[in-house]
Amino acid sequence: MRITPSQKDINERKDIWKAICWRMNERRIMPQELARLTGYSKNLIEKGIGGDSVPVTEDFLQNCVTAFGLTNARARFFEDTPDILSHDELVELIKPPPAMPPRQGNFWDYND
Repeated sequence: MRITPSQKDINERKDIWKAICWRMNERRIMPQELARLTGYSKNLIEKGIGGDSVPVTEDFLQNCVTAFGLTNARARFFEDTPDILSHDELVELIKPPPAMPPRQGNFWDYND
């Protein structure tokens, strides 16, 4: 019996793949390189970043965090390693940082 994912699950998968695509562009990692680093299929990676609803496993997320260098190199606690992080924590690490607000002028900044 096959269980079909809900629309919420499909949207979540697509959001995760958008974040992975953003990180790939940021780090200049090609799909074949990410496949080599994570052990995930190159075909599935290309489908995922292409907009298909490809499932994302916990192992793949952990390997992506490591491949993108999002772990602390000097982890002080056992909990700082990616294999202990929850699904939501892994997704938050992969997501792009929030956009900076526009610069607000200082009292002393003025144009004469």
